[in-house]
Amino acid sequence: MAELHYRSAGAADVPLLAEMNQELIRDEGSRNKMSLAELAQRMAGWLGAKEWEARLLLCGEEAVGYALYQYREQGAEAYLRQYMIRREYRNRGYGLAGIRLLRERLGDVPTLSLDVLDANAAGRRFWARAGFVPDYIHMRLEQSRPADPDLGRAPNPPSDDSACFDPSVQ
Repeated sequence: MAELHYRSAGAADVPLLAEMNQELIRDEGSRNKMSLAELAQRMAGWLGAKEWEARLLLCGEEAVGYALYQYREQGAEAYLRQYMIRREYRNRGYGLAGIRLLRERLGDVPTLSLDVLDANAAGRRFWARAGFVPDYIHMRLEQSRPADPDLGRAPNPPSDDSACFDPSVQ
């Protein structure tokens, strides 16, 4: 088996990274509707920004996945924005091996954090196998969603309004 290693991604890798990003978006069940061209433009922006690092995970010369991350908290944390292994390479040990290599690369950085979509059960299982534990829950409310007619209604309303409303306070 060829050696698994990372190499820094450059402008020539943007089309491949965008394709893998699109595969990641589909596989994790993301709401992201960006086109391949938009994903490529966004990836090119990240590659041009000093705060982001993109690395291709290679087996020999074949790209099996990638990692996109940045250092935060004055180097006390690395945030892994995107990590993906291409479908044809999954369930063969590349994912966990890639995380081990990334941790080695990060060296003394004490914390590696990431976000996982709640609907992505396979992703949550993978990250748990890699040693990650849940840290917080991020929730959202879509304003376009119809409001629940019972939202805010007291389960047992008082018999008169005076218990909840003081007309002298306006």
